[in-house]
Amino acid sequence: MELKKITENTYYIPGPTNLGLFVEDKKVILIDSGNDESTGRKIFRLLEEKGWELAKIINTHSNADHIGGNAYLQKKTGCAILSTALESIFIKEPSLEPFLLWGASPFKALRNKFLQAQPSIVTDIIEEEGIIKDTPLQAFPLEGHFIQMIGVKTPDEVYFIADSLFSPEIISKYGLTVKSDIEKTLNTYTFLGNLSAKLFVPSHAHPAEDITGLIEVNRNQVEQDNQKILNYCRKPVSRERILQLLVNDYQIPLSSVQFVLTHITVSAHLSYLYDRQLIKPIFDEGKMLWTNNDKIGL
Repeated sequence: MELKKITENTYYIPGPTNLGLFVEDKKVILIDSGNDESTGRKIFRLLEEKGWELAKIINTHSNADHIGGNAYLQKKTGCAILSTALESIFIKEPSLEPFLLWGASPFKALRNKFLQAQPSIVTDIIEEEGIIKDTPLQAFPLEGHFIQMIGVKTPDEVYFIADSLFSPEIISKYGLTVKSDIEKTLNTYTFLGNLSAKLFVPSHAHPAEDITGLIEVNRNQVEQDNQKILNYCRKPVSRERILQLLVNDYQIPLSSVQFVLTHITVSAHLSYLYDRQLIKPIFDEGKMLWTNNDKIGL
């Protein structure tokens, strides 16, 4: 595990999920805790080697790859865990994430560390925006990916921006990235485009001083997915068929986990297009189908 220094007090740990650290007087505020207990162990050893004490973990959101080290680190150090109110429910009860993604009690293949972390105790509920109590850090909302995701800004102008943006490599591999609300996602892109920082640290892309190009890559992908779905809906088509067409178009490697992540994103796009009166549902022989709205002549 490699620790990279950004400023005098701010560091990050690169990995499948980039993690943040803010250090003052040898006390550490950790921004997300990684994939699983193994990551938690590595973080604990790293802090021990530095002679640092883990005081708090701020979780940007409750996806398993951001809270996976919580339980181990809290048990070892007694650290506080901070999150927004809605995300805290999933951190305390991680089984809710696969339940939400599947829409019912999940089958065994979905009850794994990729979707369901070990539970941990959220000690402090924080607001989506403003100074985080008893810290010099500031929260800001990053809506669209999950329920109530936030980013974290340090006093030295480093922005940890969670899963708001994904790398071109990830987008190229999967075609579409996990979204729960397309309108809020697009608003987040606009918000991020108006920021300036010493460094932006996305969870799943390389840190950068300028994220203008990365925002455009992500925005273009959302718009492309919207257009693909509109084209599919020229004839009545089910949500499952839309998912199949996207998977085939993008050659997405499917598994049970990838299926439900793709499924929620397709659902988010359908909601977005419906709310703009571009598509509508119809019902035929026990099936819910989506078709272009006659009002726009498609």
